[in-house]
Amino acid sequence: MSAASGVVARFGLAGGGAALRVRFIGVIVFQLLLMAVFTLARPRFASWDNLQSVLFTAAILAMAAAGQTLVVLTGNLDLSVGSIMGATAYVVFDLTGTMPALGPWVVLIAVLIGLVLGAVNGFLVTTLQIPSIVATLGTLSVYRGFVSFYANAKEVTVGELPPWTRSLAAARVLGLSSYVWIAVVLVIAVGVMLRGMPWGRELYAYGSNPRAAYYYGLSSTRIVVTGYIGAGIIAAVVGLLLGAQVGNINSLLASGIEMQVLAAVVIGGVSIWGGSGSVYGAALGAVVLATINNGLVLLGVQEYYRLLFQGLAIVAAVAVDALVQRRVLRATRRRSVGVAA
Repeated sequence: MSAASGVVARFGLAGGGAALRVRFIGVIVFQLLLMAVFTLARPRFASWDNLQSVLFTAAILAMAAAGQTLVVLTGNLDLSVGSIMGATAYVVFDLTGTMPALGPWVVLIAVLIGLVLGAVNGFLVTTLQIPSIVATLGTLSVYRGFVSFYANAKEVTVGELPPWTRSLAAARVLGLSSYVWIAVVLVIAVGVMLRGMPWGRELYAYGSNPRAAYYYGLSSTRIVVTGYIGAGIIAAVVGLLLGAQVGNINSLLASGIEMQVLAAVVIGGVSIWGGSGSVYGAALGAVVLATINNGLVLLGVQEYYRLLFQGLAIVAAVAVDALVQRRVLRATRRRSVGVAA
């Protein structure tokens, strides 16, 4: 048994246990109830065109939430995801406007930018020991300030975007946006890595109990930094996709999306204390958020009420998370006492 597997088995939190599986099912039931209520209130909600809109919005959120999950599983947060998305999209597409010969290779530039910005976040949290919420709140402003300085109040227009990005944004496969299928592939890939690779199990092990992970020989610095790097790379790629869909890109692209991404992760059952939950739950949380926003718009609910409902959903999810966490810990203690006896 590997060190990571040993910690996971010792504390029994990686899979979330029966309580977390029940919570995941609860989110599915909640999603079905939302769809039923909105369909009854506005039959147009169930139209194919509207459901496509919901799935497209959820796809962007789900991809960003997949990256956020890597960080939250370690017991940390990344509030700079929107700034990474915006900075990457603007810089990369500005470069393609001046150097069109780069072609699809610009994706590698985006990956490099995401890697560097994510590594900076990880360095601040691990080496400088700055709490993640403070560190990434600072880099949120720093990264956004950088792209604002770089943009100098100018926009990248849709005509400057590479033709292949515009084609990708407009493409449909089996009646659904290509972004939906990209999100499905990305979420499954991250899920497989988390469950099937040692690195993924280390994220769970460290988030379950950092002190135990240390005594098992796991490097906390490496685990947390790689989590932030993964989140940064995913955010950078999602920024490219969002920029291609928006067309005219300015320095404020993806501003404010970080709270929606974090909400999707928490609603989907990923524990903010780390060590439990899944990327599939985070993706489902993105679908729930997209459904709520779409349904409330169809009902004509004003923006501040939609923010209120989103905030209540976050609070409720965190409260449930706390209850589940206490239940899992009590079960773990009972097993420990039984083994000792």
